[in-house]
Amino acid sequence: MTQKREETKVDTLKVRICEEQTLWIVRDSIDINVSEYPELEGMTEDEMIDYVKENAGDMSAPSDCEWADSLYDALSQQDVIREKDTNNDTFIYVNE
Repeated sequence: MTQKREETKVDTLKVRICEEQTLWIVRDSIDINVSEYPELEGMTEDEMIDYVKENAGDMSAPSDCEWADSLYDALSQQDVIREKDTNNDTFIYVNE
């Protein structure tokens, strides 16, 4: 015995588009004098790099960046030297 499937009439579909973009912004580098950062004393270069990556927001700004509140602030205010828009994708959603 075969069951008959009834089709439901659809008058409208809700359709939307979603765009995903990744924007990379590279800012100019600054030189920091390691002697200004006692917390880096005794660390290897690799340890210093890891420490700066994790703690730049809590580290003081370099002495030649009086206008900045932290090392992170000084870095984020440097000139943009490169921008790259990557991994763009578009998705269409229906009835979601």
